[in-house]
Amino acid sequence: MRRLIALSSGLLTTLFLGLTSMAIAAPPDIDPGIAALQDRAGFSVLKSFKTPAEGVTGYVVETDDGKSGIVYGLGDYVFSGSLLDAQGNDLTRQYTVSQLPKPDYASVAKVLAQDPHLVSEGAEGAPEIYVFADPNCIFCHKFWQQTRGWVAAGKVQLHWIMVGFLKPSSAGYSAAIINAEDRVGALAAFKESFGQSGKTNGIAELDPIPADLKAALEKHSQWMAKLDFSGTPGLLFRGADGQWHGQTGVPRQDALAKALGIAE
Repeated sequence: MRRLIALSSGLLTTLFLGLTSMAIAAPPDIDPGIAALQDRAGFSVLKSFKTPAEGVTGYVVETDDGKSGIVYGLGDYVFSGSLLDAQGNDLTRQYTVSQLPKPDYASVAKVLAQDPHLVSEGAEGAPEIYVFADPNCIFCHKFWQQTRGWVAAGKVQLHWIMVGFLKPSSAGYSAAIINAEDRVGALAAFKESFGQSGKTNGIAELDPIPADLKAALEKHSQWMAKLDFSGTPGLLFRGADGQWHGQTGVPRQDALAKALGIAE
């Protein structure tokens, strides 16, 4: 599974590790370093929480593209990464579980259902799976191969949500797929030549990418971040229990079949 950087530990420390007093007045409940940095680095504070470290306050922040993470304020200073206690426990890992907002799978699924740029295949009325996929992702390719039998048998309906971040060609191929008159055919043409040397990948990159398609790909990446998918494929599906579920990576086929209620 190829990973996206949701909010890297060096993102803030590299840029502004030693913020000192600045002209921006901090609200009384936010460290002045955090208040100054959120305007310059492009993030907003969702909430704050206490830590056992003297003077250190934890903050849940969200960047402009929807990624969330944990940073810490100590007066005029801001830092991110692992916060360890004397026993070596990673408090940041614990805060990631207890403090970060949980994805609202159902609301995102409702929005995705209206997306005009989906690559949809399979039987209408069958259990739906929204799949965030990069054309150059080998694990997305494996999931595509894994689901050919299900699609042919009408057991599922897949909605491929194309993103482009793994390689320089990813965005161009994604744009070409969603721009094709036959999107399912374009995706299949790409997949059928995936990884074969001497092949042209079945389709040509779209270059330049029209503004509307570039905006669509950016929106897909934002939704992916909202769902906390750390890489591709990212799967969003409604299970046999009636609830929406999300996971990153290629699932075991039998486990997914059971979750969807299509196991024989």
